[in-house]
Amino acid sequence: MEGCQKQTINMKNNIYNNFAHLWAHIEVKHKNKLYLLLIFMFLTSILEVVSIGAVVPFLAALTAPQGIFDHHLAQPLIVFFGVTNPQQLLLFLTISFSFFAVMSGLVRLALLWIQTRVSHAIGADLAKSMYRRTLFQPYETHISQNSSKVISSIAVKSSQIVTNILMPALIVISSLMILIVILLMLIIINPIVAVSTFVLFGLFYLSIVKVVKNKLLANGEVISVRQNEVIKALQEGLGGIRDVLLDGTQAIYTKTFHKSDIPLRKAQGDNQIIGSSPRFIIEAIVIVLFAFMSLFLVNKSGGIQFAIPLLGALALGAQRMLPLIQQIFHSWSAIIGSQAVLRDTLEMLNQEIYQNKTLHKDMEITFEKEISLNNVYYRYNTGPWILKNLNLNIEKGSCVGFIGATASGKSTLLDILMSLLLPKKGTLNVDGKTLTQDNNHLWQSYISHVPQQVFLSDSTIAENIAFGIPLKDIDFDRVKDAAKRAKVYDEINALVDGFSTITGENGIGLSGGQRQRIGIARALYKKSAVIILDEATNALDDNTEREVMEIIHNMSNKITILIIAHRLTTLKKCDVIYELKKGVIVKSGTYSEIVN
Repeated sequence: MEGCQKQTINMKNNIYNNFAHLWAHIEVKHKNKLYLLLIFMFLTSILEVVSIGAVVPFLAALTAPQGIFDHHLAQPLIVFFGVTNPQQLLLFLTISFSFFAVMSGLVRLALLWIQTRVSHAIGADLAKSMYRRTLFQPYETHISQNSSKVISSIAVKSSQIVTNILMPALIVISSLMILIVILLMLIIINPIVAVSTFVLFGLFYLSIVKVVKNKLLANGEVISVRQNEVIKALQEGLGGIRDVLLDGTQAIYTKTFHKSDIPLRKAQGDNQIIGSSPRFIIEAIVIVLFAFMSLFLVNKSGGIQFAIPLLGALALGAQRMLPLIQQIFHSWSAIIGSQAVLRDTLEMLNQEIYQNKTLHKDMEITFEKEISLNNVYYRYNTGPWILKNLNLNIEKGSCVGFIGATASGKSTLLDILMSLLLPKKGTLNVDGKTLTQDNNHLWQSYISHVPQQVFLSDSTIAENIAFGIPLKDIDFDRVKDAAKRAKVYDEINALVDGFSTITGENGIGLSGGQRQRIGIARALYKKSAVIILDEATNALDDNTEREVMEIIHNMSNKITILIIAHRLTTLKKCDVIYELKKGVIVKSGTYSEIVN
């Protein structure tokens, strides 16, 4: 029993903490909108009560118009509006009742519209913040996390924060406000019936809460995990579609997807059922109670004339209260069932942004002389050392090659030189300045990277050469000049749409040589001082490789070129070549010296 109480307390604390952390990530402008929304909710609840309260005189006027006409409370209205007989009063009450009913509906519709707009605006900002914070993470963080989880959180879970957290929370608050005001009005009409009915409904829903809360939390965990697995299955199947088609493994990937999708949808369905099912039971109970209440009131003194106005008000009040209580429960179940999703979202929102900080003058980077590695060690997490005690000097304007067997540390070394990874021990210096997390972005602005598989976005060739620059800001003369220097201008110009040709996803419409040369043109457009080719010619045939390497070596001698290659012949024109083995430089020299 004590363990259950502790679990309940921890759950409440976690929910409260999660909401507190989520609130901290909401922008001030949206917080102000939420404050105004609370005021609007309160006004809506008042209008709701007025519309329900108007039913009592309306029904009383229908059953006994003369009695209402003679009632002392009606005299001020009668005098003000110049009513001369009970029929005129009945018409006035009918119009008033209809007006308040219509206004109540319109205001609640406006409230729903505002709640939805504000929630989705907040959701859009949260998704933007998650994506931004993720992009600003160090490279080491990106290579250590699963991209499917990141995509799932930003694309799917951020939307669920809107539909299952923000909207339900606003619905709970607005429903509670209206419910409390309606209850107060019903207590005025008949306190015993109102309080006893509310207590009955409350106990019924509280008992359901106690039964289903753990199931909702467990389903929430399933939903969070399985969503990641579904995205992962889609990414892997579609990302490797060429091999999937060649190997005929469509059925395997379909089965993998289905294996994760079935429990995901079952958990989502269970939560929907839990959230919606109590209303059917409670509606039946209300009908039975209303029948016996009608019998009781009709048999009291005053008979049917006394009972109808009271029953009408209670019926209308119950008709408004029941959906509100059900909305509160349904929203609560959605919030509880989405705690795991909220936790994953907060995990991404709480990522520290490694953004450009205010730099002191002594931290600024210039590249006029050399790049140097001093006693550099690197390993991933707590794994074995990938690089060990590396010492290296690279002069500006030189062409340097790196060779070595697989897993010798070549790519890791280039990541260190690009300051994507920071040494675990030792330092990377540029013109004597040590690179750190605070100033490495300055060094990266000097660098262009051409990998073996050049990434091309599904956009025009011009946009891919001027990568990351909005279309309206692209210097097309500079694009064409870069393409000419990369020896790809004529081939692009021969296309029907020229530089406006859409490359297709990852450049599917271009040859391997064209993609590589567009990658080189991208580096030239950027006017980088350092160009790094990471096995950039391995997938090319001999003729295309010679052409690409000729382009590279004909670049300005002010550009520093670093090349990783499997074939030693690729590095013939390098000033110096370093051979790595198990993270250590075992040999260095010119091409002829390395060959000998």
